[in-house]
Amino acid sequence: MARLDSHSRYKISRFTGCYHHSSASVIKKLTSEMFQFVILLLLSIHNSNADIVHNADISKQFVSTIRPRRVRIQHVDVDTHSDVVIDTYKPHFSWQLTDEYDNEGRLIKGIQQIGYHILVHSIITGQLMWDSGYVQSSLSTHIHYAGSLFTSDTRYSLTVKYFTTRHESQWYIARFRTALFSFNDWKGQWIGNNGINMNQLRTVIKRQTSSMIRSATAYISGVGYYQLYIEGQLIDPSRRLDVGWTTYQQRTLYVSYDLTSVLNNLDTHLFGIGIMLGQGWYNRQQWAIGLGPRIELAKEYGPPRVLLQLNILYDDNTNQSITTDSSWLGREGEHRFDSVYMGTTMDLRAVRPCWSCANFTDPYPTWFNASVLMSPVNFTAGGQLSLQIMDPIRIGPNALHIATSGNRGLPAGVNGASLTDGGVLKPISQDAINGQVFDLGQNIAGWCKVSSLNAAKSTIIQLRYAELRYSRGQNNIDFRGIYYENLQSIAVMDTVILNGTGNETFEPLFTYHGFRYVLVNGYDNVKKDDIECYLAHSETRLIGNFTSSKVVLNQIQHNILWSQLSNSMSLPTDCPQRNERRGWLGDAALSIDEVLYNFDYVNFYLNFLTMIADNQSPDGAVSDTVPFAVGTSPADPNWGTAYATITWYLYEHTGDMTILEKYYLGIQAWIDCLTNKYKQTGLAHMFYNYGDWAAFQQPQNASLVSSYAYLHDVYTFINMSQILNHTDNVQKYTQFYQQLSEEFHRVFYNTTIDAYSDGSQTANTLALSLPNVVPVTLRDIVLKSLIDDIVRTGYFTGGIVSVAAVYPLLSKEGHHDLALQLALSTSCPSYGYMFHNGIQNATTTWEQWNLLPDQAGSSLNHHMFNSIGAWFYRYLAGINLNALKTIDIHPRMSYSIDLLDHIEAEVVTIKGTVRVEWKRLAVESLTLSVTIPSNSDAIISFDPLIKNGRCLELICNNEILSTRQQSDEHFKLLKTMNGIISLMENSVTGTVSLHIMSGTYTFKTYWQ
Repeated sequence: MARLDSHSRYKISRFTGCYHHSSASVIKKLTSEMFQFVILLLLSIHNSNADIVHNADISKQFVSTIRPRRVRIQHVDVDTHSDVVIDTYKPHFSWQLTDEYDNEGRLIKGIQQIGYHILVHSIITGQLMWDSGYVQSSLSTHIHYAGSLFTSDTRYSLTVKYFTTRHESQWYIARFRTALFSFNDWKGQWIGNNGINMNQLRTVIKRQTSSMIRSATAYISGVGYYQLYIEGQLIDPSRRLDVGWTTYQQRTLYVSYDLTSVLNNLDTHLFGIGIMLGQGWYNRQQWAIGLGPRIELAKEYGPPRVLLQLNILYDDNTNQSITTDSSWLGREGEHRFDSVYMGTTMDLRAVRPCWSCANFTDPYPTWFNASVLMSPVNFTAGGQLSLQIMDPIRIGPNALHIATSGNRGLPAGVNGASLTDGGVLKPISQDAINGQVFDLGQNIAGWCKVSSLNAAKSTIIQLRYAELRYSRGQNNIDFRGIYYENLQSIAVMDTVILNGTGNETFEPLFTYHGFRYVLVNGYDNVKKDDIECYLAHSETRLIGNFTSSKVVLNQIQHNILWSQLSNSMSLPTDCPQRNERRGWLGDAALSIDEVLYNFDYVNFYLNFLTMIADNQSPDGAVSDTVPFAVGTSPADPNWGTAYATITWYLYEHTGDMTILEKYYLGIQAWIDCLTNKYKQTGLAHMFYNYGDWAAFQQPQNASLVSSYAYLHDVYTFINMSQILNHTDNVQKYTQFYQQLSEEFHRVFYNTTIDAYSDGSQTANTLALSLPNVVPVTLRDIVLKSLIDDIVRTGYFTGGIVSVAAVYPLLSKEGHHDLALQLALSTSCPSYGYMFHNGIQNATTTWEQWNLLPDQAGSSLNHHMFNSIGAWFYRYLAGINLNALKTIDIHPRMSYSIDLLDHIEAEVVTIKGTVRVEWKRLAVESLTLSVTIPSNSDAIISFDPLIKNGRCLELICNNEILSTRQQSDEHFKLLKTMNGIISLMENSVTGTVSLHIMSGTYTFKTYWQ
């Protein structure tokens, strides 16, 4: 279509206003389904009559496919979420533009949005809540709702279209609904029992009328965990370990279900509701046996409890509300015991089929009235009952949605299981060692289901889990049993007592384990086909794909993905196997950038930030962990940095400024808390707890490591202040940062050795990574000290803090070859050693560089070392999203072609997919293919392939863009080419950069 003129825009706004007002009385009488149909019909009529000039060479069939794609409501992807629930009066909406093609079927470059139109309606009443009218804007992300005030427990439709210089899109319709905005909207009571382990609760409901149900919405919170049943049917069966773990006194989460179709499909006026409860993190034992136990906190917890409210609206406008109260009946079900740490025990002799059905009768008097219990929330102290905004923990195919178009399965040479195979693993081997031992070939977090159990009644079968098996020991003793020593003080065991009915199945509830091996005791007839194991993690989309010509890098990427998901359990935990599994802030800060390249975990980390804010004390201090289960407060600065670091990277990957706005004051309070500590000691004695944790060689001065985090946070806060236009803070903290940077150099620089502190790799790396700390006159000297030490030792000696900084530092400072050599190393200490050690080839990231054999009591499934994954995307593939403004594509190239000659990478952003593939054709030549999503632009940068080289020729899509005979000739565009905006060359470094529009391009460069 031609660009819309003002008359066309007026016609659109005039039409929408007319049809909504004239149709309102009719729409109020329609069901929600009929309402959706009428909206679509009227909008399609409008589209066909719009006063828009169509290009003759575009077929009507193609134009009809142009509509908003990947619509998001509050960072929730509508395509993978059929039921979107929000807890805000002002949600924001985002969408991608559909790719457009010319008459030859070629992707059109430079597609830009010039306007949009958004409508929001109440589905039940048909009320128009917001008509944005035609808005002249290129914005397609984070468009904030500006209509009438939403109400609790109400269903709405979002209708959106956009305009480009060529086309007007079709309308796209999505649905969403609201949560309970006020605590006064809740009518139910928390129920359970202090006397018995009442973990099954039930009630029978009589429908108030015979009319069809227009809407049925359940709101439920069960702590520690719950499962919801209607007439014997488990609702949302892939959903597990719900609700998410929080500091329950400060914030307890609830979730919501749309049960309309479930209840309408029942053919009876009576229906049963059942709830299964688990201890989860509400279990007092969790606080007594974990690392750094806090017995005093155990007193604040107790037996499981549940709050439920089911609101039903019938077609005859009758309302019915079902709530939990003391009339509900409960008992201890077959699920006798559960612990996140210790496992679960289930007695199948106590199973009562269809116990949640309306017609259920129990031959034994085991059901008692539930008791009304205290709310887990301390409302007096400001606690809240809040909607769970992040996705739930799931198992199976619904846990991981594959958004990438790249490789499925495993790259050649990579060990482990494929994430794209549905999250269900079968053993790859079985042998008899002190029972039946099954090897999954992949370290995971989750549990195993055992089927075809045929044994006598009361037979006890136990499943034990471990990450490692023993190797042949001293004196050639052949012991190959599974290894428990890294589980600390817990016994990881799932137990079942059979009923003897034959072909029984056991699947644990309300627990999970970190393991590769499962041992079955008490039953020898189990076979590999009887074992099925589930990877459990918070639901997400796989949005990143990275592969290279080097198996070592591909295995590291594989291990990163699996260890990250294994530790995404409603919050970022440290490990899944031992008596810890805590929300360590340091681990989360170090891996956040990598996570957001690989997974769509925006709401997951927004929830984590809210937990940090909830736990922040009046003096601004945050704790090492949230919930604050272990560690100290104030946190070690390299742990507390998670507050600023996570906030910053969420903004950088999404462009959502409201994230900065929401946590800005809390981050400032944390920095000011550190400043108060700093004023007592100065940087020279800055407090610390952990230093450069897990370093191969610990640096002597841990205060330098803490000071690094402190300066990093101040510098990050300055950037936030600039974006939010808080000019006073920009000036204040810029001056303060200058003072700190001068002090850092003054107190830590060692003139005797021309390096920082003891000259350790950690100290020099961190100093060089901070802006404006190392004086310009000394920078080359300090860098040489670092490089010489790495070359001399042959490895990097730092820990989790400095290793996150060293790879970007080396790549930026002209030592990319050395960075690659470190990344490709397979000797200890290195990432490659984790899967080249002669004991076990790791399929997840380790907790220690030298875990096997020296640190075998540590975790084999940690994510705190996963920071290298961000370097893969930012420096090897060169993808820098820049808050989805102008994207930077700047892959760093090694001078040695043998180090790395091929990269494929893909990141699915909110605006669309960014793809990069490069291949070295020879030492002096390269081909680079890039795809930039519509409504975006990018800077593509090419570094010299040879030292002190200059680009002689730049080709785009087989046409010469620029060429020169001599390296000192001016390098400029020779011709105008569609999609190419400008060309630049850095006269100092030789880097050539192109500013391009959206589209797909293939470049070739030749260097001399």
